[in-house]
Amino acid sequence: MAEILTTNFKSDTTRLFIEDLQSSDFYMMVAGIDRLDSENSRYSKNEFLEKVLFGKKVYTDDVHFMIKYYPWQRDEVYTQYDDTINLEDKNFYAVVGPNNNDTGDYRVFKCLYNNEQALVQAPPAWNANNVTQIYETADGYLWKYIYDIPEIEFDAYNSLGYIPLRGSDFVVNPVANTGGCEISDIFVENFLDNRGYTKVDGTLTGRSATNNVITGTSVQNISQIFYYYYGQTLYVTNGNNGVTYLFDILYYNYDTTTGEVEFRLDRDPVAEGVSDNATWSILPKIKIEGDGTGGSAIPNVNTTGTISSVTLLNRGTGYNNVRIRVVDPLYDFNPNDPTRTDARAELRGVLSPPDGHGTNFIDEFHCRHFGIYAYITGEDNLLIGANNTYSSVALVKNPEFRDANNNLITGANTPGVFDNRIAITTNDANKAVINGILEQVDGQNEIVFSGKVHDIDYTSNTIYLAEYMGPYINQANSSNSLDLNLNLRNETGQIITINTPVANNVVVPTYTQRSGKIYFLEDFFVLPRTEDSREEFKFVMEF
Repeated sequence: MAEILTTNFKSDTTRLFIEDLQSSDFYMMVAGIDRLDSENSRYSKNEFLEKVLFGKKVYTDDVHFMIKYYPWQRDEVYTQYDDTINLEDKNFYAVVGPNNNDTGDYRVFKCLYNNEQALVQAPPAWNANNVTQIYETADGYLWKYIYDIPEIEFDAYNSLGYIPLRGSDFVVNPVANTGGCEISDIFVENFLDNRGYTKVDGTLTGRSATNNVITGTSVQNISQIFYYYYGQTLYVTNGNNGVTYLFDILYYNYDTTTGEVEFRLDRDPVAEGVSDNATWSILPKIKIEGDGTGGSAIPNVNTTGTISSVTLLNRGTGYNNVRIRVVDPLYDFNPNDPTRTDARAELRGVLSPPDGHGTNFIDEFHCRHFGIYAYITGEDNLLIGANNTYSSVALVKNPEFRDANNNLITGANTPGVFDNRIAITTNDANKAVINGILEQVDGQNEIVFSGKVHDIDYTSNTIYLAEYMGPYINQANSSNSLDLNLNLRNETGQIITINTPVANNVVVPTYTQRSGKIYFLEDFFVLPRTEDSREEFKFVMEF
């Protein structure tokens, strides 16, 4: 018995999480002067929060739904869209980059037909004047253009083989218009084995609104049997403008004297706009049945009498279930006759996603990933520690911040960037060493505070302490244990006195220590920071 966690669940979970990201305060935080070994454990998450060095807020524009990056590559086989298979983790779309188009950006095309697993040779070339935005390439592929990514955004946001969903048509939760689907394609399941069909081409010699008549002559052998083509279709193409029409044949007669044929059709060809110089083709009728409307198609019949493929003329709308078949020709076709070789073409309609391709990006692309882009600029470097090292990053939800009066900072007033180090101004700065430990000891010679020297600014005689959280009792109205009434001492016992007035020479972070919920945590080898550092952090997460 199959148990399936569907794409809908994964996509909706991704939607809900990004909605949470956009409605809550999330920060990318950096921690750990030395290597932290991260685990999904209470201890590991607490250790990270106790060793936070700095953080930067994640803004809405920095969060994107992400899909896998499948670049268009010559001699690759792409998976054609099919509503009967699970397309998750399949290359059913391709990204055509600037090297393969002249638009200067990246364009995402969905593969609707792969010409029976053919190797691609020619990328689709986007054209703003293409009304349907469906492109047939020389290699037989059929592509549907979905959206574009400007090169500057592609370079900024693509990460680890993933690219963002975006574009003017991208809506996170689109409202369904019809509640149904278009016909995406019609596959001939036995395109090698069906036989017995005919196609006859001809030119128009007359048309009349009376009895909906078209007359013409054939450029091929055509049956002289009365009503022979009854029930088939007449596909007419205007010679002056290329406009096409599809009619049902209700009557057929061949004039043995003139060699001219007469068709009576289901509609008035004059009112429809058929021109005097039109050409026509008699084709087997494709009947489309379902709960939608408007679908129409014609078969492509080769010289051996086989229907090799089907051309959709109108994809229709509102389909949830569709049945498509070729109507048996009235004469000279009988698959049940053992003396004949006729074999019916078996057709299968493929329905698009609801409301058509390119309507619901998240569901169509089976999106279950999102990406977060965070970066440290030169301006940020003036607000945080620009030296030493770090070894871990995390995505933290709703950390708490308080001002110097211990008032909660909320909403738009929460900081865009924060430094989590304690800054102490002292004339004894020369007694501290970077990565050394400074402690405070109470009257019982018990350690009540301990922190690691992250940096020293000898110009301002300022020591910056990090990783100062431990098994110590916090001071009143504070989230750390630094006692402004006690001196500090280094690892050799030397005393470091805070300049007076002490309250003016100690700057504590606005971040409430250990606050916030960690949603993502990653450790790596120790990375150095300098004043020239300009980091980019790209997270891609999966549900």
